[in-house]
Amino acid sequence: MNCIYKRVAPALLVLLGAFSCTKAVHNTEPLTDPWTRERTPVNLRLESQIGAAVIANDWKNDAVGTIGVNLITSSLDLSKVRVESLDFKFPDSEFCPKASIGPGCTLDLSGGSASFVVTAYNGETRTYTVTYTSFQDPLEGVYSFTPMSGILDAANAPKSAFVVIGGWDGAVVGSTVMDKWWHWGAGYRPTDEDDNILSFRLEKADPETGATFGTLVNTPGPNGLYANYLYNNETDMNGQYRLFPAGKGRWGKSGSGSIDIYAYEDTEYTTPLHQVEIREAGEYPINDTRVLTVSDLAFVRSFPGPFNNNVGDWNNDARWYVDNLRYVIWLVKKDGDTPLPNHGDLLEQ
Repeated sequence: MNCIYKRVAPALLVLLGAFSCTKAVHNTEPLTDPWTRERTPVNLRLESQIGAAVIANDWKNDAVGTIGVNLITSSLDLSKVRVESLDFKFPDSEFCPKASIGPGCTLDLSGGSASFVVTAYNGETRTYTVTYTSFQDPLEGVYSFTPMSGILDAANAPKSAFVVIGGWDGAVVGSTVMDKWWHWGAGYRPTDEDDNILSFRLEKADPETGATFGTLVNTPGPNGLYANYLYNNETDMNGQYRLFPAGKGRWGKSGSGSIDIYAYEDTEYTTPLHQVEIREAGEYPINDTRVLTVSDLAFVRSFPGPFNNNVGDWNNDARWYVDNLRYVIWLVKKDGDTPLPNHGDLLEQ
């Protein structure tokens, strides 16, 4: 019996040793260096783009991704939008992925979207679909004038879309330019412009500051005329009364709430002619007894003074039409949020 035990025991030890040296089989995939699979852009910039692109991958499907951008589309050919930059992490690395597009290429967004492919170092691909939303400034669109009855003489004054407020301290007067209609005559009537159409188009924006810039068209309307602001046919008030250039001009908004107006030739938007502001519908005080009722919208230019506080001649209407001018107001309404279809053609004239 002892002999049998002595023979079996070593055999069992050998068998157990054999089992203990056998490697267990695990259901795992071989490890892959993540650098070789990198396919995510960190930046995409297209022409006329505002702000940063929003880049997202689909966690359910590693082979697809999306990119959203904001574009100024008013003067952009969506069938060939130029790619200005496409960047990846560590572009100098040997593992940097390759893209089917790059700076100088174009994307066809005329159908609302376009796609491109990014290929990783190890050959895996991801298809990104680019979509856009149109960036629009609230000023952009078409405006027409809204003539109103007289403020001082509502029953007899011809309607006008133009209001002036002026006068010395304690004697401020507000009126339409036609409240005293006899100061204007053929060839220099402010009402010649009441049938005009104003068109504002966004052209570019500063992606860092958000400042916007554009062009404007001031059409002569059906009568084909622009106003010539000659008070009594002798005092030239065009420099003060004209808020927007006849024909065409430029505008800019820096975020201050005011609109800078430029000559059309000022392509770099360097020297504003003056500033205007927009007033919403409502009642605005003129003096202690009168208010100006804005039915839709108003473009307003203000003059800071100083004002001549000498009483002067109370019977001289020039005391607010010409002297001590405080506000020039054009009454308008917005007819649409997009510029005139022929806005670009009118700029070429």
